[in-house]
Amino acid sequence: MSEGKPSTEEMMKGMDDAAKEAQAELLKGFKNWSCADTSHWWRRWYLKAGHKRLGRIMVGLAKTLEEAAK
Repeated sequence: MSEGKPSTEEMMKGMDDAAKEAQAELLKGFKNWSCADTSHWWRRWYLKAGHKRLGRIMVGLAKTLEEAAK
């Protein structure tokens, strides 16, 4: 491994940390967000956290909202 290049484990931890930050940001304001706001959120975070992690956040939020509505 070349010096200065993060290991796969370090990269994954960084993406997990970014996903936690993205989730906190989403939960803070999503009730007042438009679709455009959500797309800006996604654009801001997808390179840092990855599409899969952001998708999991969105699906988890949808499940939580569905359960709360029951």
